[in-house]
Amino acid sequence: MNDMQTTGTHFSTVVAPFELEVLYSQIAVFHAGLESPFNDWTQMHVDQGFSWRPESVSFRTLNESGKARIYVMKPNHWALRSDSVRAIQVPFTVPESNLVEIASIIESKIVEIASGSYELLFETGLEEIGRMWCQFSFVRNKNPTARILKADEQLKVPEHLLLGAEFAS
Repeated sequence: MNDMQTTGTHFSTVVAPFELEVLYSQIAVFHAGLESPFNDWTQMHVDQGFSWRPESVSFRTLNESGKARIYVMKPNHWALRSDSVRAIQVPFTVPESNLVEIASIIESKIVEIASGSYELLFETGLEEIGRMWCQFSFVRNKNPTARILKADEQLKVPEHLLLGAEFAS
């Protein structure tokens, strides 16, 4: 599989691809060092595939558990990968520290992204060997929005997306 399959837009890799062990069908992106970084999930969050609050977003993965190859990109414009099964876009502000953490419940990696306002595009799919991949593309945008760009059969997209979650206790 080509690690950078896209539909025509140049993507620059922020860090080398890495792996995370996923548990409980979720992977999160949040301000590095955030106290209580993970979000609670309501049924509506599960249905739409993400649980969002301004400094943290958790995305529902295709598999409940297992290794996922993670790609972090900083493109000028977003374009969906041709092999994505699910694609979700949410607003995300990178803090002044420029540090963002990408994490599962049991492990994480800190990446550096220039501070500012972004549309964070989450895409996921399966490699030929059945291993999940997740790509996070940070696209600068002063007025980011939340949208489900591609839904698979696991999602039940509501008429209005739920933007608001409580931190998990």
